[in-house]
Amino acid sequence: MTGNSEVHQESPELVFEFSPNGKATGTTVTARIGEDVICVDKFDPAKSKSRSAFVDSVCKARPGVQRAEVERVLTAHAAEHTARQHKASDKPPEANADDLLRKMPGHVRDDARATLESPDLMKTIIDDVAAIGVAGERELVATIYLVGTSRLLPRPLAAIVQAPSSSGKSYVVEKVASLFPPEAVIHATAMTAQSLYYLEPGALRHKFIVAGERSRVENDDTAEATRALREMIGSGRLTKLVPMKEGGKIATQRIEQEGPIAYIETTTLAKIFEEDANRCLLLSADERKQQTAHIVSRLAAGYISGQAGAADLVIQRHHAIQRMIQQRPVVIPFADQIAARFDCERVEARRAFPHLMGTIQASALLHQFQRKADGDGRVVADVADYQLARHLVRGPLARLLGGQISGAALRFYDRVVAWADGRFTTTQAAKKDHKAPQNVRGWLVELAEAGAVDQLDPAKGCRPAAWKLTGISRDDLVAGSCGLIEADEIKI
Repeated sequence: MTGNSEVHQESPELVFEFSPNGKATGTTVTARIGEDVICVDKFDPAKSKSRSAFVDSVCKARPGVQRAEVERVLTAHAAEHTARQHKASDKPPEANADDLLRKMPGHVRDDARATLESPDLMKTIIDDVAAIGVAGERELVATIYLVGTSRLLPRPLAAIVQAPSSSGKSYVVEKVASLFPPEAVIHATAMTAQSLYYLEPGALRHKFIVAGERSRVENDDTAEATRALREMIGSGRLTKLVPMKEGGKIATQRIEQEGPIAYIETTTLAKIFEEDANRCLLLSADERKQQTAHIVSRLAAGYISGQAGAADLVIQRHHAIQRMIQQRPVVIPFADQIAARFDCERVEARRAFPHLMGTIQASALLHQFQRKADGDGRVVADVADYQLARHLVRGPLARLLGGQISGAALRFYDRVVAWADGRFTTTQAAKKDHKAPQNVRGWLVELAEAGAVDQLDPAKGCRPAAWKLTGISRDDLVAGSCGLIEADEIKI
């Protein structure tokens, strides 16, 4: 071969050739036997779907070829190509927050500093998100903002927003994320199992990853696709061993990506892989009729005013706010008092407690211009930070620790109780509730697991499942205290 082509000899017969096709991630891959081309395609070998399709074509054209061997060659080329890109990269270093802050207008910096020093900081943030188009959802907005701010902590937060389709959950996430400066956020509306590994080294460090809608297919393949994400959220680092070509031979090398990351995604699923769910705060969006009316009213006001300039000013001020927040350690001097009362009945408490601590730390970091610093320069969390965290995450913690249902499922239960008298079907419930059948099915599954409804007959063909209420007390479905001490009981 000549030029930029590469050749890997897998056997005396089968040869693979890789030639750049002029695109950043594109490669012309040719499978050849002697002078005969048996398969040729243009794709990115790092993408599993494209790679799998090419492997299928080769195996079909050449029966007896080991699929694993073809996969190994393609994967090795992708890893080698990525490594070369990293070494050859002469991209200038990313400008840091301080440099970018200095380039912002003085009045924007002054407004940002005044906001950070205001005792109404969190209320201002919530009001600002409302000003750029989000109606209601004040607790959800505050929690997402803290998740994004937590990216600067050693152990950032991760969250999944669960809500029915068209409830506006993705819109809320998008709007809150717009308040974070571009250098702090990575928007990843679709991620493959390998995508995080092949970013530039350091590209994930202390970033707020805003993912898209979670796949509705929950199977072993999906679990494998989110494994890298679980590893990054859990340990703050990704490590992978891959075969690479060195001096004409294939050798195993290590690919690493340093974190940590803050993370958020949305889903319409009522049930999420347990391995993913217990690493995240499970948040809910408001699907009620009143909230829908509120949203429609806010949209109408936007069409009337047509004011985009005000939103731009809000966004710029928050970019300055986030650039002013320094990455500093945070200590919680009363953490032992919280731990002494924390509900440790279930093993999930081992993940739930760090969720709570992380939310307190995120609040303290956000309020660092109003908090004391100790002799080592660490931000000292205040009881007000605990009070805010307790209010925002008590529900998610209760779901993790005691299996309580989501807010949407609880509201659905209240509506069902008002009309259900004896046996009813999923279809009847969807019609009565004026909600999509898939959402109603998800809520009914939640209620069944909580003991609030019994399934009389399973769904079969076109026949919907049949249900009945069990008469369980509503108090048994409401999120408890999780053993969270009251803020005024903490002694400083």
